[in-house]
Amino acid sequence: MKNKHLEVFEELKKQLLNFPRDTLYDKYLDAIVSAQLKKIKYSDDGFEPEKLSRQYVYAKAKGVNEDTVDGQTAKNSIKTTKLNLELNNFIHSQPDCKQAFDNIGYMPIVIASLSSGGAKNRALLWMDIEAVKDDSYELEQILDTTSLEIDEEIEDDEDLSFVTYERRPESEIKPSLFTKLFFKKGKLKLRSFSGMLLMLLLMLSFVADILIAIFSILVILLLSDLPSFRLWQVMVLLLLIPVAYLNWRYFFMPLYVLPHHRVIKAPMFFANINVDNADIEMYRNKDKLNIARITEFTATCPICSGVILLANGKPDQMPPLVGRCKEAPHAHVYSFDRMTMKGYFLGAPN
Repeated sequence: MKNKHLEVFEELKKQLLNFPRDTLYDKYLDAIVSAQLKKIKYSDDGFEPEKLSRQYVYAKAKGVNEDTVDGQTAKNSIKTTKLNLELNNFIHSQPDCKQAFDNIGYMPIVIASLSSGGAKNRALLWMDIEAVKDDSYELEQILDTTSLEIDEEIEDDEDLSFVTYERRPESEIKPSLFTKLFFKKGKLKLRSFSGMLLMLLLMLSFVADILIAIFSILVILLLSDLPSFRLWQVMVLLLLIPVAYLNWRYFFMPLYVLPHHRVIKAPMFFANINVDNADIEMYRNKDKLNIARITEFTATCPICSGVILLANGKPDQMPPLVGRCKEAPHAHVYSFDRMTMKGYFLGAPN
């Protein structure tokens, strides 16, 4: 007879792969169940849980070194009650997933308890299983069986109305080759030689767009008086028009509004091809000089624990930039304040 713990954990691992959601709590769950599977597969004894610290789970989910994770940060980010809620929501939101555990007869559940160590003891997390209950079984009763021994875990519902943004460390920013030509270590002083050179390139691109637009209008107006165009000439003209528009829309305009908006999405050529998100921020140094830097603003969605990235506010929001959750970009929308690094929910109340 197959080990029920192994069967449940393997099924959860498979379901997390089949229905991927880019949320922190799904990554936490994956880290916990992976550790349990690894220990079960290499153990001949009965089920002995692999008890994990919050720092370990946090580091695995974030892809960072465990030694660099602050204990309080991990504690604030990983709540056992929320882990079980997210696990329960994940299973019941996928009919195939729920049916698979119904067929096994057992469900996974996250448990936390205090480690031995006196006054400096800390909570350890692991995963266990429990028999499947019928639909009338209340979630609160399920959570009561987690054997929590930490009063701090039972807290009020967290506030979903605001988020806190953070900048990605400079060491983790990957600038593009084009950016490296002007930005030194990811930063650009506008009054430096590189800054002046970039401004000159910006103005030349704008003049080129104007000339292309004027030339296209003249060709259309004087088409009957001009000698017959060859096919290659028509193709070049048709190609120049969209190129000029793309240059104006995605290169000139974003950099033009940067001094006024202070933060923009990195336009084409400024974002590394291997990075799916990058921002450009302008700030003043101690000498009151404007400096632009490549960075990234992110936050954790309090609704689904997905990653919030800056995105265009239009067409549904008034601000030029808002924070949109990658998992629900039109439902989980928050404002963005660069000075306070806070954002407030912009959707419908409740």
